[in-house]
Amino acid sequence: MGTLRGDNGGGERPQEGGGLPDLPPEWGTIIIPDDAGALDGEGAPIRRQFRRAAIRRRWRRRLHLRPEPVRRTTDDSPGLAVPLLIMSIAVIATLISLFAVAWPGHAPKTNPQVGTPTTAPASVSLGSITLQRPDGTAVSLKGLTPAVILLVDGCSCEQLIRSTTDAVAGSSGAAKVLVVATHAPTLPAGLNEKVAVHALADPNNSVRATVPALANDRTSTAVLVGADAKTVKIVKSVTTPEDFKGELSQLQ
Repeated sequence: MGTLRGDNGGGERPQEGGGLPDLPPEWGTIIIPDDAGALDGEGAPIRRQFRRAAIRRRWRRRLHLRPEPVRRTTDDSPGLAVPLLIMSIAVIATLISLFAVAWPGHAPKTNPQVGTPTTAPASVSLGSITLQRPDGTAVSLKGLTPAVILLVDGCSCEQLIRSTTDAVAGSSGAAKVLVVATHAPTLPAGLNEKVAVHALADPNNSVRATVPALANDRTSTAVLVGADAKTVKIVKSVTTPEDFKGELSQLQ
């Protein structure tokens, strides 16, 4: 028969007193209270840490962030509260800026753009130009000033010639009316006899070539020239003397 042993067949003798082995010394003194409710004070921080860890895990999943590495969680451990706060402030600031820009009646004030003032074209002298009468006789433009030159290439412009002659007759000056085209045009009958009207040919388009503003223009044009043969006013695409009537008094 076998021999009974008190070590449960383990081959070792039980410790004195037959109780549990001692706890590690680094755990310190452990006191087990008779009432488990006395541990609520110590359990509250632990439960709070567990809740914070659970919240962090949920937010990391929602933001598609990698899982937080396993570590010891304490009250001093940084969580997602600060990053979320910063992100929220940035989003709110951006939305406020967008609303401020898009809100009707609250457009940002800007300094009005001041356009560059336009100046009248510089006066050009036409004194050196020579034109031709219908019979081919050359005549200097200088000897026919002051005058209103009507450039009527490709246009009979009878009404314009009549109204211009009447406007010159009604002014205080002594200007002539020069109706000029590549070939000497035919003047309409019944013009105002108070004004000298001349039909002249400009085969080389000397007038348009001399005035820079008319170099590439072929519309009906009025060129007002003073007694010194210098231009006073130029009106392109003219249809009525009302466009230059105010300057007729300067043709002295």
